[in-house]
Amino acid sequence: MRANTLAIVDNDVWVLSGLMSFFSARFPQLDIIWTATDADSALQKLHDGQRPNVLLTDISMGNVSGIELIHRIRQRDSHLGVVAITAFPMEQYAHAVAQAGGQALVSKQNPQKIAEAVLSVGQGGVGEPVDEIVFPTAQQAFDIAAASQPTGIETLSPMESRIVELCAQGMTSVEIAHTLGKAVATVNTHLQRALEKTEARNRTHLVVLWLERQHHYGN
Repeated sequence: MRANTLAIVDNDVWVLSGLMSFFSARFPQLDIIWTATDADSALQKLHDGQRPNVLLTDISMGNVSGIELIHRIRQRDSHLGVVAITAFPMEQYAHAVAQAGGQALVSKQNPQKIAEAVLSVGQGGVGEPVDEIVFPTAQQAFDIAAASQPTGIETLSPMESRIVELCAQGMTSVEIAHTLGKAVATVNTHLQRALEKTEARNRTHLVVLWLERQHHYGN
């Protein structure tokens, strides 16, 4: 069983204090490792490696909403469970939370339900459906996000795409230059542009992105 580590994000310090007191008194097995009052601070803590099993976030916050926070987390993390809370009717936000990649949505007025959702999500589960909307697991949400996330391959020029295709066939820059009747420096320039457009780490990663796109679209 995984440790029940938790982080809480809410721009209302009274809510933060109340939840911390409730969890400490009633659910001591929940280890709150940090809190934040805005999404940017939460993302920075995650970036710095302060990663809990579950992130509990309010939906309505300052410049970056809880929905956007969930979306950003899910673009990069397949394991971090996210439970959203709101003081408003849950039916208004259930679809958005599920679509963004959250595992549960609970009313702020029900701390017992919040704790139960956190414990369930912390073990890889999901919260109760809201208005017949079933929430995905963290892994399912990550897979959906990864499949829909643009890789930059579609922005390559015809020549860049052709050169990456030849790379995928195992050709070196010299061999590609000979095949296309281009200078080696020209081939390398096109490859560098392709790397920048796709944000690929290296040629191998670039080829993987290209092959994944070909497979996805059946080309």
